[in-house]
Amino acid sequence: MASEGAKVKKIKRFIFLKDVLVIALSAFGGPSMHIALFQKRMVERKGYLSDNELLELYSLAQMLPGPSSTQTITSMGYKFGGPVLAFLTLMVWILPAFLLMTACSFLFVWFDMEVTNKVFRFIQPLAVAFVVTAGINMARKVTKGSLKLILMIAAFVIVALLRHPLEQYVKTPFMFPFVIIGGGIVSYFLNKKEHKVLTDKSPKPKIVVKWNYLIVFAVIFILAAVLGKITNNRFFLLFENMYRFGSLVFGGGNVLVPMMYDQFVQFHNWIKPEEFLTGIGLNQAVPGPIFTVATYCGGLILSEGGVTDQLMGCVVATIGIFLPGTLMIFFVYPMWDSIKNYKIIRRSLDGVIAVSAGLVLAAGYLLFLPVGFNWVEANSFHYSNLQEINCINYFDIGLVIVLSLMLTKFKIPTPVWVVLAILAGILL
Repeated sequence: MASEGAKVKKIKRFIFLKDVLVIALSAFGGPSMHIALFQKRMVERKGYLSDNELLELYSLAQMLPGPSSTQTITSMGYKFGGPVLAFLTLMVWILPAFLLMTACSFLFVWFDMEVTNKVFRFIQPLAVAFVVTAGINMARKVTKGSLKLILMIAAFVIVALLRHPLEQYVKTPFMFPFVIIGGGIVSYFLNKKEHKVLTDKSPKPKIVVKWNYLIVFAVIFILAAVLGKITNNRFFLLFENMYRFGSLVFGGGNVLVPMMYDQFVQFHNWIKPEEFLTGIGLNQAVPGPIFTVATYCGGLILSEGGVTDQLMGCVVATIGIFLPGTLMIFFVYPMWDSIKNYKIIRRSLDGVIAVSAGLVLAAGYLLFLPVGFNWVEANSFHYSNLQEINCINYFDIGLVIVLSLMLTKFKIPTPVWVVLAILAGILL
């Protein structure tokens, strides 16, 4: 642990936050691409942490409710600078998306979706290429050993290839924690590799439990619900809804979207269906966490009260959606460095990391499906849902392959790739 502590002291906060901002400005494509960007810049280019350490944080975030990529990068901040740097990391990470989605809540009526789709035409293939190359790089480094390889392949098969039949019985978001925990259990019982673990005679480190964060989490959850019910004030109701979503959502922004649609469009009628769908489209074109779609919805929900209320709606919704996941990370992470050294954790961790590599590969596969093929119904990736005519996008498949090879061969910064993709969309 001493070497890790020495490494932490060498990290300068300003430079680290600048790297976070660089990622935030180029983080198109959702959590799957975000983890690829973290791996590319924070691991390969800057060496802040190793692939295993990144996958540990990613696995930890996957087992908690909330925005997984946001929790992963917040955990990095906590790792290198405690709660203060973690909070600053969170602010820098969400700031670009917050500002852009706030602007979209005011200007969405002037956006031509056909033009938007054209401009960002090549972002999706680039996102797939990023995730695929990151998954392959991680797989090479973390799956040395037959058990790790088997667990990685099993995770890929379950989450990617068996997604359609399994989701009839188990909702896809819950597959992630189940698969991760399952990988850890298998690794604990079958992993024969010796680790430097704590024995019963070894001095056990003191586990730091930050109960105050868990208490604050629970108090806010209850208080927001009570105030929303009693006052029926739209500000309180907005915060309560967003806080509840952020507390209960596993699986990222793709799970959040249908919950918000049901609550804000169908139940409350606060947002028109076309307004909501426009916001979802714009959110896909904005870098940063997908959870900032809440920013856009918050602005629209309170737009009738004027500019000030609309701005406050964006702020309230953003705080509500990100606060629960942040409090959970602040509660769990201080214990992580201590408990992960126990035998049960260390023997399980190899399996968790191998499974996480499989999940990144599965994400690349699932992102590839809507890019490489045309579907009758969106987000239903079963062969029977393929369009009968022109079901294969040969150009996009070739583009993904070419981009993947170029990402492997050329060490060009991520923002440059994104800018080039946008320029290609404008010019071609």
